Amino acid sequence: MLTQGVVQGVLPINEKYMAHMDLCLTCRSCERACPNHVQYGVIADAARRLIRQQRPASWPQRAAEYLVASQKLLKLAGLVLRLTTLLRLNVLMPSVLPKTPRQHNWQTRYPVQNARGAVYLFLGCASSIFESDVLAASVFVLNQLRYTVHIPNSQTCCGGLHQQAGDSAADLNRRNLDAFAEFADLPVLCIASGCGARLLDLMPERFLDINAFLNGVDWQGISLHSLPAKVAVQDACSLRNILRVESAPYQLLKRIPQLEVIPLPGNSQCCGGAGSYMLTQPEMASQLRDDKVTAIENMQPDYVATANIGCALHLAKGTRTRIVHPVTLIAKQMGYRE
Repeated sequence: MLTQGVVQGVLPINEKYMAHMDLCLTCRSCERACPNHVQYGVIADAARRLIRQQRPASWPQRAAEYLVASQKLLKLAGLVLRLTTLLRLNVLMPSVLPKTPRQHNWQTRYPVQNARGAVYLFLGCASSIFESDVLAASVFVLNQLRYTVHIPNSQTCCGGLHQQAGDSAADLNRRNLDAFAEFADLPVLCIASGCGARLLDLMPERFLDINAFLNGVDWQGISLHSLPAKVAVQDACSLRNILRVESAPYQLLKRIPQLEVIPLPGNSQCCGGAGSYMLTQPEMASQLRDDKVTAIENMQPDYVATANIGCALHLAKGTRTRIVHPVTLIAKQMGYRE
């Protein structure tokens, strides 16, 4: 209603209105719950584009948008952050510098003999740095299931951070459509549901969350080592409210013998990560995370599994429990070693 009033000129785009929109997580729980199927996400995006016209992006925001749009700069950033991890410099600033896994020089094609099919793998920006190990594990699992994996080097950021800041990210959209155009019949898989929400809008007929894809393939002849442990699954808002495949990580993890798979209490509530929200609204983001941390402490799981990089980075700041991607656990029980 507020945005409708602004669009119609009844209400001004003032500081109060902008502060209200800034506090919105865009988790889209309201959209899923709405009986009239109102597309609140579309409304929020339109509102933020209006706000950006009135309040231009700050230089740190513009710098971040430029960084994530460049694969070369991302690679350099990943190597620098990896160096801080190896030298333990992140001990000095643990809230600023998350631990960074080994960075990869991706091949454009990971073939397998007697392939039953082929897929594209989307790298993303934050995922390519902070979950490069998950991407490598994904290639391993897909190869084990006899899928050739294509990773076009011309792909770029999904544009989610730009969209959240009121930028349409039209150039990034075009670059990604071109990157995945060579084999137009192949599905495009993504390990981060936040990126997946953007790719679903961009290529709805081709995009698939990797957890959902893996649940739909033939696992005959594949054996997994048992894992006598407990994993609590955190439902990312983008997986639950936009992609609507929140059951996929549970189904995938239940393939591991002796692994107890349970939902994290309060999964209907956002963890506070919400893309750049944890950076732009740190106080509110921390309050939301505290609820998740309390639930983790009460459950005492061996792992917390989540299918979104933003959630993983945000939760890792509040708990010592290991945060993992579902595909990582699957790969390791298949025999994958980093």
